Amino acid sequence: MWRIREHRDIEKICRGLPTAVVKKYEVWKDIVFRHGPEKLREFPGFHDEKLKGKREGERSSRLSLQYRVIYAVEQDVITVYVLEITPHNYLGGLMKTRRQAEFVPAKAHAKLRTGEVIRMLRELKGWTQAELATRSGISATNISLLENDKVEIGKKRAEQLAKAFDIHPAIIMFPEYEAKEIQKAA
Repeated sequence: MWRIREHRDIEKICRGLPTAVVKKYEVWKDIVFRHGPEKLREFPGFHDEKLKGKREGERSSRLSLQYRVIYAVEQDVITVYVLEITPHNYLGGLMKTRRQAEFVPAKAHAKLRTGEVIRMLRELKGWTQAELATRSGISATNISLLENDKVEIGKKRAEQLAKAFDIHPAIIMFPEYEAKEIQKAA
């Protein structure tokens, strides 16, 4: 598991962001925590990319059309430093000017429901409900019901969906639990 450390201002920044952006950030952290930042590239909706110029050595993941999470990866300690969540304007390279003391263990900034996580993961992959149904073996009707929290997910369905997304089932089944694990690991 990876350690995620956020800049100490992230909590304040999250309070001023749209809820959907903060929730997608929570899913982003869950994926990185369980699988590392390389896994983000399997979700085209994140548009994860290296930054250039003053931000060389940093990366960006899309949380919405307007907002990005800017982060850097410290290989030897296996720590992901979340530098900021910002509108799409990358002014100045921040990792080089910020000190490690300015980073704190990541914590939850929004509560997620299982259905929200399934919908976000599906949309990040660029799949329709029908495509997810084909890949997971769960009917499109049940996918819809799951996304709208009309039925309980259960262990078998969580495993089927996790296999389709190629992620750990806990990301889907226990979105609230992940935040506690992120804090403990940091």
